[in-house]
This record gives sequence, C-alpha cells and structure tokens, in this order.
Amino acid sequence: MRSTIRATAFAASAIVAMVGEATAQDRLASFEMAWPTQRPEAVATRAQAAVAAITGQQVGRAAVVAPTATEKSSSGRIRLSVTDAPELSIVYLPDVAELRIVDRDLQASTAPERELAQDEAVKLAKAAFDELARRKLVDARHYNWDKPDIASTWVGGGTRGSPSTERKRIEHRITVRRTINGIELANAGARIAVHASGRVSALRFGGVSVASRLSGNVEEPTGGGRWLERKVANEALQARFDREVIPRSAKANVAWSRVMYVMPENKRNAVVQPMYVVSYSLEAPTDDGQVAVSRRKTVGLSLVDANAKPVDLTPPVRAPTVERERKPEPR
Repeated sequence: MRSTIRATAFAASAIVAMVGEATAQDRLASFEMAWPTQRPEAVATRAQAAVAAITGQQVGRAAVVAPTATEKSSSGRIRLSVTDAPELSIVYLPDVAELRIVDRDLQASTAPERELAQDEAVKLAKAAFDELARRKLVDARHYNWDKPDIASTWVGGGTRGSPSTERKRIEHRITVRRTINGIELANAGARIAVHASGRVSALRFGGVSVASRLSGNVEEPTGGGRWLERKVANEALQARFDREVIPRSAKANVAWSRVMYVMPENKRNAVVQPMYVVSYSLEAPTDDGQVAVSRRKTVGLSLVDANAKPVDLTPPVRAPTVERERKPEPR
C-alpha cells in the first residue's frame, strides 16, 4: 500500500518568515489602514474577474458568480461558484479581506508528467498577476517582482515500512507582498500557485487597504497618516531586542528581522508606522533537563521612539484546518 505525503515549505500566515536586510531610510511615514468591508455582490464581481484572469476564459454574463445555497459559513466565509468553472473552489474571507480560489482538479493531480522549472513558474505567475492588474483587481504599482518569495508543494509515495520515499514537486507558490515606498506590508499581497502542468492551481489576493496617494514614485500618507523621521538604527533595535525582549534564562532563535508595516490583527482600522520586526522562538531549559521550544513569536520595535514599548505582533492561535488527503493517481 502506498501512502501520500504532502510537504509545504511556506506557512500561510499574515506575517511571513523572510530573511533580509531592512530598508535603511531616514524619512518614513505612517499610514491609516483598514480591513475593507465588501458586500457579497461586489465579492462575486471580483471573483468572476479573477476566474477569467487565471483561466484565460471569457466568463460571460450568463455565468455569473453566485453564492451557493449556504452563502455564509459559521466562520463568516462567503463561498461562491462559477457555472463555467465548476472545478474551482472560491472563498472570500471578510476578516482579512482575502479572496481564495483553488482548482480542485489540479490539487488532486499528484502525478505530473514533468517538473516545471522555477523560472517558468515565476513567468506564468507574473503573467497571471498582470492579468489581475489589467482587470484592476490589484494595483501593479504597489508590487515589486524583483524578488518574489517562492515555495513548493511536494508529494511523495512509498511502500509502508520502506525507508525510501519518492518525492515530486507538483506546485510552485509565488508570493508578492504590497510595498509602501520600498517597505513591505505584511497584511496585503498576492499568492499564485502554478501546477507542474503550467496552469494556475490556486490564487489568493487582498488584504488591508491603505489611505494614500501617489506623487510620482512616492506614496504619500492621507487621512491620519503623517511623515516621520527615523531616529533608531537597526543595530540598536536588535541590541534592545536581545536585552529587553528575551528572558535571561532563554535563548532566542531568530527566523528573520526586518523593517515592515504590520497591521495588528485585533484591530479593524489603525494608523500604522513601520517597525523593526523580529520573528523568533525561545529555547529554555526545563526542570527535568530537557529543552522547551516556544511557538513562533513576532515583536515590533519603534524606529522613531527609542523608549516606546515593544509591540507584540504574534498572530492569534487559530484552530487547525484539515486538508483532504491527496491520493496518488494511477500510473
């Protein structure tokens, strides 16, 4: 009997683990941000346009995206369907203003005939993104495709009890986040998954809205936002993290640190300024001589006020979701 193993190299959280140097600039800005609210009719219109963008098919007026019989689940999610594309699962998450589309047929296809090269997958994802931008579902001016995050979905099969497992890459997942004057915003972006067949297998996009206007290449704050002057360097902030955030009895394993905008998930609207953000876990000895490792934590430190308290940006714990097991296709 063969068993299927599905490995993902990328966590789908609002704050994504990345490694990189922070943007060093003295003039920063805070921006008024909010989680937008959309009526189901508006969501359906966006979903219809997104389906046409990723499938390359013209979705006529007769094939209107319509809520299913159960329009809203207990979690508030809105489920939709497209008559001409019954293989697509379409869900809108109002809490994070995100539209998610999954091709069930491609997700079940775990025996690809070939392995798609990463560069080719990125080109296909960029083409899909450009089509989203053409349909005004995303604003291409707010995204930088020079260094997208790339992860993979693997499947493997082997005989029970056998030490060897055959692994195949069935999907590349390409993520780009919204940027503000070169600084990434953790809570908005697009993720496009490209199957080994070369077709888009999944799409998710949306996130927090930003009150701003573009003046040339500069995004200026409007509403409650304002320009700020940076006063604390990254090195000083890292030293402060080591000194004030980490308990003396613990050791920090830092996954990444950089300057980012992060909208707190417990607020529907806020004025947000960039912070020096550190994602880490703690190791601490236990009474029985073992080492306990904490779950991943995220903290932000002010760039403009050396005395401001660190801000806990750790996403709340959510109930785990169970995915349908993928079975290998017959050879």
